[in-house]
Amino acid sequence: MRHLLLCVLIPASTAMATTLHVPKQYETIQGAIDASVTGDLVLVAAGTYTESIDFLGKGIIVRGAGADVTTIDGSGSGTSVVSFVSGEGGWSTVEGFTLTGGSGRMFSDPIFGPSPCGGGVHVVESSPVIRQCIIAGNTAWGGGGIFITNAEPRIEGCTLRDNTAEGHGGGIYAIDHAAADIDACIFEGNTASWGGGITCTLQSDMKIENSTFLGNHTGNVGGGLFIRSSSDPTVTNCNFIEGTQSGNPLGSGGGVCIYGSGNGGGPCYPTFTNCLFQGNTVLGDGGGMSAAYDSHPTLIGCTFRGNIAGRSGGGLACVADIDHTVPSNADVQDCTFEENSANEAGGGIHCRNSDPTLSSCIVQGNVAASSGGISFDDAADALLQNSMVCANTPNQTGGAFTDGGGNSVQDTCPACEGDVDGDGMVGVNDLLAIVAAWGPCMGCPEDIDQSGNVDVTDLLAAVAAWGPCP
Repeated sequence: MRHLLLCVLIPASTAMATTLHVPKQYETIQGAIDASVTGDLVLVAAGTYTESIDFLGKGIIVRGAGADVTTIDGSGSGTSVVSFVSGEGGWSTVEGFTLTGGSGRMFSDPIFGPSPCGGGVHVVESSPVIRQCIIAGNTAWGGGGIFITNAEPRIEGCTLRDNTAEGHGGGIYAIDHAAADIDACIFEGNTASWGGGITCTLQSDMKIENSTFLGNHTGNVGGGLFIRSSSDPTVTNCNFIEGTQSGNPLGSGGGVCIYGSGNGGGPCYPTFTNCLFQGNTVLGDGGGMSAAYDSHPTLIGCTFRGNIAGRSGGGLACVADIDHTVPSNADVQDCTFEENSANEAGGGIHCRNSDPTLSSCIVQGNVAASSGGISFDDAADALLQNSMVCANTPNQTGGAFTDGGGNSVQDTCPACEGDVDGDGMVGVNDLLAIVAAWGPCMGCPEDIDQSGNVDVTDLLAAVAAWGPCP
């Protein structure tokens, strides 16, 4: 009886799961989806399929032969290439395709009204899996690549490239409790008015890991990522590289812009851990990152290098209104700001009417018209502690701040044993330099013990001195 009961509890659709072949059995992918039941696999041979598909709420896998050889082209369909709009769950998976040519489905945006969104993929109140896909060359008002609302999709191993949004989110537009889980993805060359790579807004607590944002562009804010309105994403091990902003002279956040106030309102508390912000540019504030008007990011172990701001905050800008009513009090821990620049103030960091906490940071080699390292503008309660600020041009800091102690503020960065490249920290680059100079070497910095030979003793000395210079 017990064995009989177990059999009865297994859904018939799962027990009878089959593989449906396209085009061998079904001419179109949608035709195979129409004929499928939950648990089935729709297996698609290499080729280009000119259509758009809707999962119709079915827990099935639709698998291409690989994104490099299998394309779903939605050109001319007047809709999204792939739609998950019927409560699909984790069993609903699309993988191994290039998705292109889509123009989105209509969504009533709370600010802009009815607008086509999700050129490549449209996800509403569903939690599908989008895996190993290339989502490229799609256009929409919002979410050129993917649109997500009230949904929890998992997006893994995907490339979102050269998608365009007239409004929000060239790569992804996530709005209203859109808790996407994004892992090991590449966002490259996407363009939008707001959020070139991603816009995340209205209580959308996304999780973004191990991903790269490269060469995305915005006309206003957030070249790589735009966060706003009570959204608290967690971003880990991600790279924001060569994001750009143009058009609006007050635009901000070449890499990332966080904006808490405005339509929808509410503070934002995102977390960035072990992230790289490099080579981003903006006409306004915050070349690497701008935290504005009630934005309170936590930054842990991040590096800001070679970012440029047309106004202030080459690496990071924390700004608020002149009355200090909506400050942006970032919590910055163990971060490095080096070789960033700003046309006005704060080559490394700019604090305006805000009071961030800067702990165990290195701020070096940054350039600005004033306050080359850190600018404190009406930010007397900003806390600087256990940090090294050195070799910035024309000066190290400007304005009043709260000194928490343990700081080293000098015109030149102190040398320390093991700091072969002179960046104020003993790290991987120093070890690589020692290995590259291995052997006889008279007077070179890699010969830490000055023995005339670069060898294991020097390598061990660098390892023993690992971390920021005292």
